[in-house]
Amino acid sequence: MNTGGRVAPDPADSALADELRRGQDRSHPVRQRIERFQEWSHRGTRWRRMTVRGSITLIGLLLFVAGVAMLVLPGPGWVFIFLGIGVWSMEFDWAHRLNQWALRHLSLWWARLRETPVVQWWHWCVSGARARVLQNEAGAQRQAQGRPVRFSARNAGPGQ
Repeated sequence: MNTGGRVAPDPADSALADELRRGQDRSHPVRQRIERFQEWSHRGTRWRRMTVRGSITLIGLLLFVAGVAMLVLPGPGWVFIFLGIGVWSMEFDWAHRLNQWALRHLSLWWARLRETPVVQWWHWCVSGARARVLQNEAGAQRQAQGRPVRFSARNAGPGQ
């Protein structure tokens, strides 16, 4: 995708996309338990199906409302909103589609965010400090061996 002369990052290559794929893997034990629970609830009596569907609706609603409340109160509001939608997606197709749409857009947003100048500057600051520490350690080792050191905090004069 081309956006104003820049090539947009591919969200499928991000670490977040890998994490989302691992979370949706059908061989994951939690995923297998959820699918077994769904099979159990759907093959039971009508009373069991209605009870399970009502419970899932109520739990999802409580999580969703708590998340909306936490948008103005202290707490992880968006996490609870998406947890509520995730619980609903066990029973409702519209919630499953909404959840998949949100995951796709979150992955795209995360990939674009990592390409912004502010985030790149932050990574440069963090890696720059780490590189300076490693450079100073290497300089100290060279100095201890009696070899000349060109760039190191140990032999830098004031203002250098």
